[in-house]
Amino acid sequence: MRHFCANLVLLALAALFSGAQLASAEDSISVDLVEKGTDVFYLSANLGGVVDSELLFDTGSGYLAINQRTLNALETDELATYERTIRAKMASGKVRKVDIYRIASITLGDRCTLRNVEAAILPGATRNILGMNVLKMVHSFSFAFEPARLTLSGCRSEPLVAAN
Repeated sequence: MRHFCANLVLLALAALFSGAQLASAEDSISVDLVEKGTDVFYLSANLGGVVDSELLFDTGSGYLAINQRTLNALETDELATYERTIRAKMASGKVRKVDIYRIASITLGDRCTLRNVEAAILPGATRNILGMNVLKMVHSFSFAFEPARLTLSGCRSEPLVAAN
């Protein structure tokens, strides 16, 4: 009887673990990355439902960083709101003042939509950068080289709907 109970407990734990693994796999979203140059990867994104963008995948950036042109497009549709100014250390080591805006939403790939995302505005910047503040909004993420892909777990999965 003791052997039967132990097997029953093990079977229940295995079923529970398998269910958690299945739920986790169903909750994952893969976003294709495009390599441009040596070890530089980009992914497609949409900001606010109105601005399509290619984001540089950069785990060294603390914030989503967008250029002035992207900010202007978001402000036109009232999808970006000024929050504050911070002192930020740039990749060059220089410290400068940077404005932080709250963006209504960002969709990574075509199904991972995150709302109320902070973005740093880098004057003079030409490319937009995916920073760690966005990646911290999901439960976990992983990066694969072959094929180049970003997998996000715990991301809200909803279709992109353009704002009116």
